Amino acid sequence: MATSRARVHVPQKRTVLLSMPVALALAIALPLATASSPAAPIAAAARVSTKSAHSAIPAAPAKPAVNLAIHSTTSTSVDATLTALAAIHGSDATVTGSLASFYRPPDPLPYAPPGSIIRSQIIYPGSGLPAGTRAYRVLFHTSTGSGGDMAESGVVVVPGGAPPPGGFPIVSWAHGTTGVASGCAPSVDGTSTLPDLAGLLADREIVVAADYRGLGAPGLDPYLVGDSEAEDVLDGARAARSLVGNAASNAVVVLGYSQGGQAALFAGEIAQTYAPELFVAGVAAVAPVTSVLELAPIGDQPSPSGQSAFTAMALFAWARHYRTFSLDDVLTPAGIAGISAVSTSCIDGVASLFDAASPSRFFLPGWEQDPAVQAANQANQPGGAPTSAPILVIQGTSDEVVPFHQTTDFVERRLCQSQYDTVDYEVERGVGHNQVLGLSSTQINQWIGQRFAGATMVDSCTRPGLGIARVS
Repeated sequence: MATSRARVHVPQKRTVLLSMPVALALAIALPLATASSPAAPIAAAARVSTKSAHSAIPAAPAKPAVNLAIHSTTSTSVDATLTALAAIHGSDATVTGSLASFYRPPDPLPYAPPGSIIRSQIIYPGSGLPAGTRAYRVLFHTSTGSGGDMAESGVVVVPGGAPPPGGFPIVSWAHGTTGVASGCAPSVDGTSTLPDLAGLLADREIVVAADYRGLGAPGLDPYLVGDSEAEDVLDGARAARSLVGNAASNAVVVLGYSQGGQAALFAGEIAQTYAPELFVAGVAAVAPVTSVLELAPIGDQPSPSGQSAFTAMALFAWARHYRTFSLDDVLTPAGIAGISAVSTSCIDGVASLFDAASPSRFFLPGWEQDPAVQAANQANQPGGAPTSAPILVIQGTSDEVVPFHQTTDFVERRLCQSQYDTVDYEVERGVGHNQVLGLSSTQINQWIGQRFAGATMVDSCTRPGLGIARVS
């Protein structure tokens, strides 16, 4: 779930392709098939467990995600692509070059509470931003979810001038899919990938963007694990407050897109227990992922919207995170070989492999019925606990990645009927996944400002049909 906006996070110049035989690729990738193996040779493996205490998987039933709007190719040489991509190593697996030392945390890492700053550096945010804007690349502490401590990276951007009484309110941005390898961190590119940054700064709001754990700092991201992402964006807000002190308020709005939409919704659910010192004034989710299996590839034709790539990434991440199923339970030998690309490349590289051929080449028949996969999917569906903060959901009716009907059903059944949340559901007619965030930026910024002002909001849950006209 990485649109063209998210793909800016991963410049092509950071992708390295080297030829090598498929046999060697299999030798590298096959040990990853058994996720429970402690000796699995994962190139950029995290040194601490990322298993989340919030992510307990429900009992498995009896056996019966970029936003990724990347159009598949029609390559006649998938084997050659597989050979090359399986050999990717180095530049995307970890941050290299002049920034490498910044992203490498102390070893051992002295314990500090989540959000505490490990180090920061000034970055130049570019032109077009309000005068006096200060931007920082930060490395900060976050929780592993099981009581441990690890490093995470991100960006904090602070408006110029004196803060208002109580400090600048905070917008915590949750980004779309970039990849699972640490070199895929958006903060490597500074502030260039933050949506409508000038508008948010003009509204006198601090903008913080956590990379998600395993991106930037060494490790692999637990992709589409909702509670993990939620902790990341909340700890990002904590990091902003640690960095600038009293210049930052405790009032936060979480804004997320695609994968980040899932993160934002989960953040709203866990905020009161995970970060009670923060006042989450609102949660905005744009084209959010609400069920990976409902977006999974079907049939024998290559997907036009990247479903195969983000599904492979999710299965890789879930197998590592939960350790309840092995990759050879769900992937073919070709899929297993391609996992090397998932673990060491960013989204463009993964998509160029998995979206170039029929899903049946990479995924075993009936893989989606595996009880452990079903349980992991259930654990990562938002809408499992009420959200005290108001929610904004924006969805395009022509979204080719996250279907309009899926989001509408989620809002109506999960948020409104099951949880009695307060939801403003806004529909962008004729708009696809790649366009919806940019086209709704003015509306989003107005909604965020209203939440910080404590204004009464529209509640679509009280309106017949969510207040939207019929969309065929």
